[in-house]
Amino acid sequence: MNRALYSALSLFLFAPSHTTWAQTSATQVVPQTAAASSVAIRPFQVAYLRLGLGASYDIYKYYRCARLSVEYAPLLSRRLGLAGRLVGVIGKPTSDFEKQLPQQNYKAAYVEQEVLFYPFGSEKRVRFALGAGGFAGYYKRNSFDYVSGVSGQVTDYKLASQDGVHAGYLGSLSVEAGLGSQQRWQVGVKSTIQNGIEGVSTLRTHSLTLARRL
Repeated sequence: MNRALYSALSLFLFAPSHTTWAQTSATQVVPQTAAASSVAIRPFQVAYLRLGLGASYDIYKYYRCARLSVEYAPLLSRRLGLAGRLVGVIGKPTSDFEKQLPQQNYKAAYVEQEVLFYPFGSEKRVRFALGAGGFAGYYKRNSFDYVSGVSGQVTDYKLASQDGVHAGYLGSLSVEAGLGSQQRWQVGVKSTIQNGIEGVSTLRTHSLTLARRL
């Protein structure tokens, strides 16, 4: 009888504290699990492969050219990233008079490197980025030394070519939006200002971009 009474009394006294401890433990586990889902991005843990298609100019800013770029862009943190880019530029004069001349074209290839800053964070569905960096590459412009004509028709000309290294620094502004629930694909626009040696010192480029998270 005494033993049964002692067991009942022990269950009554210790059961509430056990329940309280279990509730407290459950309360502590939930925040830890939530915190684990918001761990800071490790360097190079997330990266994007990005294609760009847009417009630029020849090195003397005489006529518009098409610009194609392929970019690898890893994230360093929530607000910082890198972007290494291969760029090709190609174009021809648009003037009807110059179209009569043979071999008129412009070709260039560049390597660009930027540091990207995401002021509102890189995890947003709509992301803004400010970039700063440099570029270096090679260009060739097939043109002419002189040309003469009558009534819009070329009568005489002398062809010429210019080529060399083009390098300098650049700054950019871009915005892109994630697609779908997982946001593995991103579409956006990017504007860049290049300032370098040779030809016109300042060139502006504008591109549409399509990126995929790797």
